[in-house]
Amino acid sequence: MAMKRTIVLSRKSEAYIGICPENDYAIVWTDDPAEEIGRLLSSHEREMVLVLFFIHVSEYEKLFKTLRKITENNLFYTMVVFGSVQDMQSARFSKLHHISEFRSTALIPEEIEFIIEKSFSIADAYCNDRQVQDEYFAKLVDTKQDQDDLINIGRSLSSEKDPEKLLFLILFLSKKITGADAGSIYLVETDEKGKKRMRFKTSHTFSREIPLNEFVMDLDKKSIAGYVAVTGEVLNIPDVYKLPEQEAFSFTHNSSFDRTHSYYTRSMLVVPMRNYQDEVIGVIQLINSKEDLHNRENTGNEAFTLKLETMDDFNRYVVPFDDKYDSLLEAIAGQAAIAIENNRMIKQIQNQFEEFVRASVTAIESRDPATSGHSFRVAEICKAMALAINDIQEGYLKDFHFSETAIREIEFAALLHDFGKVYVDLNIFKKEKKLYPKDLENLMIRLDYLFRFVELQYNLRESRILQEINETGNTALRREYVDVALEKERMLIKIKEIKERVRVLNEPTITERNPVETVDTIMSDINSIHCIDIDGNIMDIITDYDRTNLIIQRGSLNPIERKEIESHVVHTYNFVSKIPWPPEYKNIPEIALRHHEKINGTGYPDGLKGRESTLIQARIMAIADIYDALAAPDRPYKKAVPRDKVLSILQEEVERGVLDKDLVDVFIEKRIFEKINMDLFRYESTHST
Repeated sequence: MAMKRTIVLSRKSEAYIGICPENDYAIVWTDDPAEEIGRLLSSHEREMVLVLFFIHVSEYEKLFKTLRKITENNLFYTMVVFGSVQDMQSARFSKLHHISEFRSTALIPEEIEFIIEKSFSIADAYCNDRQVQDEYFAKLVDTKQDQDDLINIGRSLSSEKDPEKLLFLILFLSKKITGADAGSIYLVETDEKGKKRMRFKTSHTFSREIPLNEFVMDLDKKSIAGYVAVTGEVLNIPDVYKLPEQEAFSFTHNSSFDRTHSYYTRSMLVVPMRNYQDEVIGVIQLINSKEDLHNRENTGNEAFTLKLETMDDFNRYVVPFDDKYDSLLEAIAGQAAIAIENNRMIKQIQNQFEEFVRASVTAIESRDPATSGHSFRVAEICKAMALAINDIQEGYLKDFHFSETAIREIEFAALLHDFGKVYVDLNIFKKEKKLYPKDLENLMIRLDYLFRFVELQYNLRESRILQEINETGNTALRREYVDVALEKERMLIKIKEIKERVRVLNEPTITERNPVETVDTIMSDINSIHCIDIDGNIMDIITDYDRTNLIIQRGSLNPIERKEIESHVVHTYNFVSKIPWPPEYKNIPEIALRHHEKINGTGYPDGLKGRESTLIQARIMAIADIYDALAAPDRPYKKAVPRDKVLSILQEEVERGVLDKDLVDVFIEKRIFEKINMDLFRYESTHST
């Protein structure tokens, strides 16, 4: 998708900007930035619009309200806001992530150029990420739609008893899935003399009405349909007027149909229909695919919506059939041939569904490359654990055995166990420290203010003492002056130490260290100073929000954020439970829901207590989830924990009554961790942006 870069500068910000350097972007000066948005979007409907606003703080609220109402997804914007410090303190910013700079002084040209380059660099990265996401979601939607259509075909074939209606239904649904504009079905029959022939049974074209009657043709390799019926091969031909010159291909395209009906046959997909004895009993021939899977605007309904009426339409819309439809349509043809072939169809649906699950997980994990691959690795660990348990002949686990279906069940549950995180704010997943960078920056600004405030107060005291000495000649006051200077130095050093302690406290930790006492001591020291703001009010240097985050004992999430993260299991359950699982996969929702329950009852969402309160699959997944979370080298809030330390933590969790001891023993003794590549399935290693 093309990208349009525009800089919108408000007249009120002109005093802060000066000359804006020209480059490969448009520059728009305006009295009302909010009104400029509609014009930009309307003139660039098919482009990604990247906008950098330079505005005064007084224009922010109106602009943000306008942007918030925009439903188009082709707009990405960021802002540079100007105003005084007082303006900043009194402004009500609805969001901060789209404000890249707040300046109270004019920018020099070098600063302007840097801000522009930085902002558009961020925008470019965002657009690239969106394109990758769009690709995965397009595949996801198409795969899901194909799966739904396959299911509908199976249901329809099992319920439709009329042979003619059945053939038309097969053809219609085959075209819908592949985006074909036209198609035909041929059936192989044997005449009274025992000679096999092909009978043209039905056809349909979306773009126009073309009435055709049944006819019979020889069963040989001279025609495209005949070649497929004789050889049993699938033919996927990009252009029938440019057939490959191969001796093995004896067929030609009969162009008389095109001439008679002013139609232009280009791409073609032809598949044989086989019965349970692997005999070809017919052929499905599809013509002119209009479903371009590389087009991000593809809806999956191009077979109905795109009409081929002029030669320009054929050139514009007709594309080769995607290779994936070779096997897909072959499976449909198998169903059409005979109901016994349902087993093969079920296999096709299973493969499609697995790809749907994997595409779903990949699409979701692409939101945050830092944690991508987690669900796939957890699934691999769970499968390895299940296979290891199958080999145990004694103890608690000897009575458990995982069939191939049961292993597939835990694999699907593991792949989907974090699906609910799509409902959770992405910023929480990317929170590296206890405080978000902007919150830490604001806290440091307040501490700097405290430093200057204290310094100023002592400077005033020193000045008054010196003045009194000069006026009275009382040299005894020199001692008081020295004491005040020493006290000032101690206080300023103390504030510097507080800043450093806050920086240390902001770092996440997985130790048992309790930071509450440290934070309360710091706040007590600060509160004893009684810092006054410019309005004469006592200033809160460390706010309740800061304290809530700085006293986090483990990780980087505060209780509210932790609660939101924990909600993902319920979201996962609500989503997964709606999938019409076959009976052999009925436990998938329950397994996914319970992977954060703990044997001692301290887990979530329901705090279940006791080993038998959850399925063994959920307890296996709990171990896999914790191991990957600790050992993965790509979490934003921590570095990878060394393997020995991770194993030690797992054993500590057993001692605390969190994890199943027998399962942890299997994980360690069978060295399951050695069977998993921790870089496996990582987003960055397999995709480029």
